[in-house]
Parts: sequence; C-alpha cells; structure tokens
Amino acid sequence: MSNKAVLRSALIAAGALAAASIAFAQNRLPDVDRFTATTVAMTPADIELRIDVREWSDEAGRAAVVAALAEGGDVAGALRALPTVGYVWRSDSGVGYSVKYAHRIDTPEGERITFVTDKRLGAFDFKPWKAEGVDEDSGLEYSVIELKLPENGTGDGTLSLAAEVKLDRENGLVLLEAPADAPRLLTDVKLEPKPYWAQGS
Repeated sequence: MSNKAVLRSALIAAGALAAASIAFAQNRLPDVDRFTATTVAMTPADIELRIDVREWSDEAGRAAVVAALAEGGDVAGALRALPTVGYVWRSDSGVGYSVKYAHRIDTPEGERITFVTDKRLGAFDFKPWKAEGVDEDSGLEYSVIELKLPENGTGDGTLSLAAEVKLDRENGLVLLEAPADAPRLLTDVKLEPKPYWAQGS
C-alpha cells in the first residue's frame, strides 16, 4: 500500500472516530434533562418525541420569549434571535426544533413542564401535523408543548395544536388552555434517567 493510501485510510479513520465522539457526546451529556413522549390522537401518531433540555429558562429568558409572542409580527424571527436552551427531536428523523423556552413548576398533580419552539412542529414534514377533532388551524409559527408528569410513573401532555396559548406577561409564563373535551396529544411522558456515570451531576 502506498504512503498516500495509508495516509488517506488514517484520515478516514480519524474522521469517523471524531464523528462518533461527537455523536456520543451529544447523546450522553450529563447536564441534559431528557424527556420522551409519544404522539396520540393526532397525525402523525405513534411518533416518539425526545426533548433535550440543556438549560432551563431563567426569569429574563422567559420574559423575552413572552414579549416576542405577545408583540406579534415576525414571531418566528424574534424567537430565532433568542438563545436556544434545548431541542425537540422525533424518533424517525434527524431534524430537530430549537427550544427557546423551557420551564418547570410543581403543582398538586405533579410537575408541569412547558416548552416553546421557534418553529411549528411538523414544519419540515410534507404533511402538516393535525390534532383529531380540531378543524381550525391556529396559524401559529411556533409550537408550545406542555407535559404533565406525576411524581411517580409516566404522564401525558398536549400541544398548541389542540389548545390555546395564553401569556402571563407579569410572571413571564407561557400556558396552554384546552377545552375539557380536547384530546391529550402526548402519552407515555417520562423523564429519562441519566447515564449511571452522570448520576448526581
């Protein structure tokens, strides 16, 4: 084998090793809170969503997102300009959605977790996402995800596809308000355990 061929093989191996290391780091970062959920009562159904939270929004970050949503206009552009605190992925795609708002709060029923993405979920799909029984499109350029997680076991959740977005500017909160008969669009919601070597980090 010539010296050039040996060098080329070494470079290819090094590149593959670097790519594998990056993929490992992305999937195993100890400071990521990872939530998973499965879509139901909507199209597409039976799709697993993975939400990786790298940083929870502080008061100023939440207020900036609420202000962007409240002012209208180019909401998507305003959201894109804000810091990214996590990503939403779907199990059958390598395309992710940037999370601009991540907030969690304890309630008597358990933890309520809310995310805002800078693009509407399904924006990259050929067929738009749609909730069962909801005929009118909200026309939002972004998505709000709300998860309800009991202290023990799995929870459920919904999306702005089937609920109205409410803004609490005074407290910097984004909320979803759904009719009592609205379908829950996410099931089997859970917080994934961190790798054993990251426990306690």
